[in-house]
Amino acid sequence: MTAAGATTGLDRTIGTALQTVGRAVPATNLVWVFGGLPITLLAVVVAATRRRRGGWLVIGGFVAGLLIEVIGKHFIATPFPQATPEPAFYRHLESATNLTPQLALHWIGAIVKLPSHAGAHHALFRGSFPSGHVFRITYATGALLKSRRQWTWAIAAAAGFLVVATGGHWAGDVVGGFLLARWWLALADPVRVRP
Repeated sequence: MTAAGATTGLDRTIGTALQTVGRAVPATNLVWVFGGLPITLLAVVVAATRRRRGGWLVIGGFVAGLLIEVIGKHFIATPFPQATPEPAFYRHLESATNLTPQLALHWIGAIVKLPSHAGAHHALFRGSFPSGHVFRITYATGALLKSRRQWTWAIAAAAGFLVVATGGHWAGDVVGGFLLARWWLALADPVRVRP
């Protein structure tokens, strides 16, 4: 499946408008650090341990969402937007706090024989939909702040703004990541979480 139609034009218009902020304010790239797997996984584990029961559902929803993200990025081949330039310091922080497709393939390659060409990660992660960083940030804050829904929405909106402003995702990717997180949060805690 490829991205086409009305959403592509809308994505490009929104991306172009927001990327002026990303180019002007390099600190916007910190969203890639805070939305990385180590920090969000730690937040989800803390949220799970604070519950009297059902903590395993919170962790399970997070893992299931990560799997759906990977499947989406493989089968929904949306083109990647052009990333805004960022200082080398931010790139180093991002590489230390993110599970990159290259690293994931390295781990998988230790178990299963994979093609060794340089672009192998592009064969697995062919698109940018849904935004994993928006999924992880929304899910982690939703799990931690379950009784403060307005904060979860505000943090998710800020994360969505930042991933588009830095050129990492399209607006449609953000909506996909947000809905994926809200859906899994609702399944993990159907009494307290309302989409």
